[in-house]
Amino acid sequence: MLSFQNASTPRFRLAGALALLGALLVSCSAQPVGPRQGTPEWLYQAAAENYALGDFAKAAEQLEEASYGMGEVGPKAELWLAALRAGLSYGYDELADAFAKGMDINEAMIEHFQPSVSEYRRRTKVFAVDFAEDLADLNELVGQEGSVTFGFPMPEGNATPSPVLTSVESGNRVDAQLPAMEDQTLTRGVFLGIAGLVGKDAAELSSATEPMEVDVGTVRFGVARTLLDMGIMFDRENINDPKIRRVLVDQAEMWGEPHYESETLADAVEDFKFDLENERRDMSGRRRMKKVD
Repeated sequence: MLSFQNASTPRFRLAGALALLGALLVSCSAQPVGPRQGTPEWLYQAAAENYALGDFAKAAEQLEEASYGMGEVGPKAELWLAALRAGLSYGYDELADAFAKGMDINEAMIEHFQPSVSEYRRRTKVFAVDFAEDLADLNELVGQEGSVTFGFPMPEGNATPSPVLTSVESGNRVDAQLPAMEDQTLTRGVFLGIAGLVGKDAAELSSATEPMEVDVGTVRFGVARTLLDMGIMFDRENINDPKIRRVLVDQAEMWGEPHYESETLADAVEDFKFDLENERRDMSGRRRMKKVD
C-alpha cells in the first residue's frame, strides 16, 4: 500500500524552511550592496561613520587613504581631510595650552601635566605638518575661480569651550572628566577648522546644512589664516620649532597676499596682516606689537 507523508511532519516542515531560506538568499543577493571593503568609497563611508562617533583621528586616517581615489571620492575626501586636520590642530593646541597654563599656576602639577602637554603638542605638530604638506593638492583642488563645495556634515555638538579647561588652567587635576573634556575640545577644534576655511563664525556652523558653496577667494584666504595660526603654534612658547614655523608663516603670506585688497575680506585681512607682522617681528627677535582696539 502506498502511503503519503502528511505535510505537517518534521520532514516536510524542514524542506519548506530550506526552500524559504533559499528564496530569501536569492532575493537578498539581488539587492544592491555597499562599496567593497578597502576601496576609496568604502574608506570614505567608514570615515563618515567614525567622524559621526567623534573619532576624528581615525576618520582622518581613512580620509587620507580615500583621498587617493579616482573620480569624485578623492577630491571630496581631500577637502574634508584638510578641514579635519586643521580642526585637530586647533583642538590639540588648545588642550596643550590649558595644561601648560595649569603648570604655571600650580607647580605641584608639573610632573602630572607635563606628559599631557608633550603629547598634545606632538599631535598638534602631526596634523599641522600634514595639512601643510598637502598644500599643493589643496591648491589644485580649490582652484582660482568660482566656488568650493563643502559637502561633508558638521560634527555632533558645538564650538563651545569645555568648562573643564578652565579648571585645568587653574592647575587642578580632572582625571575623571578628562575624556569628556578632550572630546568637547576636539569637537570645538573641528568647528574652528571648518569655520576658518568657509569664512563663518564657528558658533553658526552647528546649524549649517550641507552642502555649503563658498567663494573660492574666501576659502583661499581661510587657508592663509589657518597656516598663520599653525605658525603661531610653533613659536617659542608652544612647540618651539623655528624651521616649521617659518615655513608655515611664509606659506600663510603667499596664500594671503592676493586677497589684501579684497573689500569683502577687509576686516579679516587687517587682523591677518597685524598677526603676520607680529610673527615676523618675533622671529627676528623684535618686540611684538600690541593691538589697539
